[in-house]
Amino acid sequence: MTITGNDITAIMKTVGIDPKTVDALKMDIPLVHQGLDSIDMPVIAVAVEKKFGIDLSEANATQLKTIDDFVTFVNKMMPKG
Repeated sequence: MTITGNDITAIMKTVGIDPKTVDALKMDIPLVHQGLDSIDMPVIAVAVEKKFGIDLSEANATQLKTIDDFVTFVNKMMPKG
C-alpha cells in the first residue's frame, strides 16, 4: 500500500484541523508556514503513527515539515508486500 498526500490530509481533518485550512495546504511547503502551529504537528504525527502502525520517533517527527515529507517517510516505513 502506498499512501498519498490525500491520506495525510484526511488524517489532519480527523484530528480537528479546519477542513478549509487543510484543503488549501500545498504539499511541498512547510505546514507551519501555512497556518498550522507547533501544537498541530505532534497531533498529526501521533495520528499518522496510529493510522499506519509505524513508529515516528520524536527525532523523525521534527524532520517532517511538509505533507510530502510525511508521505515519503510513511511510505519508506510501511512494510512492503
